[in-house]
Amino acid sequence: MTEPIVRPGDEQSLVGFMANDEWDALLGEVNGLIERMEGLPAGDTKTEVFRLLDGIDAIHREALRRLVRLFKEGVIEKVVTDPAIHTLMELYDLLPPADETFVDGVHSEEPRPKGRFPTIPIRAVSSAPSPPVRYPHWLPVFDHFSDLAPAAPQEVLAENEAILLCRRGDELFAMESRCSRDGTTLRGATLNGYTLTCPAHSGCHYDVRQGSPLGGGDNVPCYPVRTEENGRVLVGLDMDFNPHLPAL
Repeated sequence: MTEPIVRPGDEQSLVGFMANDEWDALLGEVNGLIERMEGLPAGDTKTEVFRLLDGIDAIHREALRRLVRLFKEGVIEKVVTDPAIHTLMELYDLLPPADETFVDGVHSEEPRPKGRFPTIPIRAVSSAPSPPVRYPHWLPVFDHFSDLAPAAPQEVLAENEAILLCRRGDELFAMESRCSRDGTTLRGATLNGYTLTCPAHSGCHYDVRQGSPLGGGDNVPCYPVRTEENGRVLVGLDMDFNPHLPAL
């Protein structure tokens, strides 16, 4: 049995229920419906609809993040050449960093335009400037708590951010691995009690509980950190940090 002839321009990266132009038409229709919804007068019904859509958006975002973490190296770069998958990953900020760009499965020298459908995922429109959208999530950064030696901070990479994990007894702390003086890495820092000593500057010390420099200056940002029952260590990203300090 001979294979059907596929002419240039007829191919589709992956087989789905729609042709690529039908997919783009669907996105355009949904985008238009959301824009119409945003233009409706304020009211309880509109508020509840957007709460529902934001909830669906959060479900998709969490599931996709978990799915992408299961991909082997190089898989995401392959699958995003399909226009439907590319759009989905673009909507949820999961496109891999790369110099090369693929548009509708074809290599392009120009970057793919962002925000073709700016109201997807759902975000209510406001007349005031919107703050950056945050998506709080926990990220595994260390296999087991016991492997992190006390008083020997270890640098880990979490979504392109260098983070310093510090252990004091059974307590864990996480802070950006950079000195607030000039951004120098804190890799190689030492810990004595709650005091972290910068490896690059003499007399530069921080309280690892809140990232504050001893003697004044700018704080180093800190992250929430927790340990699962199996000992795996997770750092909280895009979420508020509340230091746990003893009450006076």
